[in-house]
Amino acid sequence: MLQAIIKVTFLEGLRNKAVYGISLMAGLMMIFTVVLSGMIMRDVGKVATDFALSTATFAALLVVLFVGIIILARDLERKTIYLALSRSVPRSNYLVARFLGLGLLQGFVMLLLLVASLITLVLVKNMYARYFGAVSLGLVAVAHLFVFVQMLLLTALSILFSMVASSPFVTFILTILTWLIGSSTQEVKLLIESAGSDKFFPVVKILVTLAYYLFPNFALFDLKATAAHGLTLHAGKAGFALLYGLGYSVAVLSLALVLFKRKELT
Repeated sequence: MLQAIIKVTFLEGLRNKAVYGISLMAGLMMIFTVVLSGMIMRDVGKVATDFALSTATFAALLVVLFVGIIILARDLERKTIYLALSRSVPRSNYLVARFLGLGLLQGFVMLLLLVASLITLVLVKNMYARYFGAVSLGLVAVAHLFVFVQMLLLTALSILFSMVASSPFVTFILTILTWLIGSSTQEVKLLIESAGSDKFFPVVKILVTLAYYLFPNFALFDLKATAAHGLTLHAGKAGFALLYGLGYSVAVLSLALVLFKRKELT
């Protein structure tokens, strides 16, 4: 039954029209990357890599927001969740299967985005080899893996929010706020520390510090600069980021399971 729920979740996601719209948008942005590269005869590889990875991240984020959140919300609204639970499927198994199905969908989408990114960058490199620079296609592939882990974490958080939120809209808002805060707290914290303690009110520093430690640090998964400049990816930092993302996802999903077991389905 677990495998069936995973398969149904994956297929349900693929049939969602939003996935086709997101894929079309990502494809057009990749084409625009090639066009944009022809207008910039300096650091072409860096610009193309930044744009390709930003496109992949944005597309994957949209899949979480407009596909992942909707699938679980429909289960609760249409009462289809009762069909699974009525067949003696434990709530924990159901939620984990939904998460794995969404993870499988994200992995499939990310694979397509990786192929599109590599084709785009190879095309740009062949067209403007003289200005392409030291972009590492291998690191571009690794960067997509980190985006995938990042989105797994965000998917787990969206599931947690759906257990406490009163509507899919609230879940959407909480998820996107978490993404925005988690993506910026590291830079804001570094800015405050570098500017000096007398430049900001104490309450601002306290709030930023709390946000830094309470929200997931999505900046850990951003390898755009590393891939674009062909820099060395330190195994220790990469391993820590992967363990951090997977560990955080497990912790968040475990909390969601606890709340789901106590949740009254009406």
